Amino acid sequence: MSVFASPAAARRKASAALAAAAMLLAGACSSPSSPAAQGSNTASTSANAGTSASASPLPTPGPAASTLSDLPYAALDPAEQLDLYLPAAGAHPAPLLIWIHGGGWRTGDKSQITGFAGSAVKAPPPGPCRDIVEVQVPNLTELLAKGYAVAAMNYRLTQDPMAAAQDAKAAVRFLRANAQRFRLDPNRFAAWGDSAGGFSALILGVTADRRTVFDDPRLGNADVSAAVQAVVDDFGASELTDLPGLRPAAENPFPYIASAKPGSIPPFRIAHGDHDCVVPLQHSRDLLAALTRAGATATLTVLPGAGHEDPAFMRTQWQPTLAFLDRVFHM
Repeated sequence: MSVFASPAAARRKASAALAAAAMLLAGACSSPSSPAAQGSNTASTSANAGTSASASPLPTPGPAASTLSDLPYAALDPAEQLDLYLPAAGAHPAPLLIWIHGGGWRTGDKSQITGFAGSAVKAPPPGPCRDIVEVQVPNLTELLAKGYAVAAMNYRLTQDPMAAAQDAKAAVRFLRANAQRFRLDPNRFAAWGDSAGGFSALILGVTADRRTVFDDPRLGNADVSAAVQAVVDDFGASELTDLPGLRPAAENPFPYIASAKPGSIPPFRIAHGDHDCVVPLQHSRDLLAALTRAGATATLTVLPGAGHEDPAFMRTQWQPTLAFLDRVFHM
């Protein structure tokens, strides 16, 4: 399809495609078991009904690499859980990557993070946009080996971008509140999201500690910072006016970018395909322009010929993304 030349043209030209495809965003590359979890210590917890997630008993990781499964980060909805993959204990607390899956705010699961295939991913045969269901996910094995911790989070799948972003902020607050227990460095948190998850990741980056509609005190740890120090946004939605239904202006990221204090927005790495027929490339172009005007450090990588959730992201974007994280966190 053609490249969108302006925000207005993008919205007019993409509205029909978005209305038809929003329910079909982001399927999953999945794997029956996590390479990071094999041979590791696994602990599970569950939230008790009517109690605060922060008050629930939490496991304490041992010195070896471990996976803490189904940790409740809030107690408003059973979906508010995350899996925390921890490296072996090192001399210093670990930087944390928080991964937020896509799925049109109606589907997807934290277990998708175990489906990294890298250069082995093959492109599907040509077909409708909705048939492209591969997703760019982090390489758990490599991240853990380098000393990163990784949190893969679920969130409320109610087709509500605001609820999803509220959950993302609650997850960040939970992890920072328990950073010492989990051996995490609270000053080195990164958010990585694709598609619908990209929206939540960019909201984390541009709202930081400001109180907005994306902050719900019912989710716990309201006095803890929800800021992140780096953002990776793969083909994320940023202009909610392009999506079906009427969304309040307060849910769009651009006013928060324009009003951000100098230096308050973390570095962004954005990637998007120029043949994306679900979330137009113009979303990322407009986001880059807004971040640049605000004085933030941001880059946009455009993948020629790539569609939405295209396997090309798995084949080409993992190493550049890892290099970006290493540079920001001095790894």
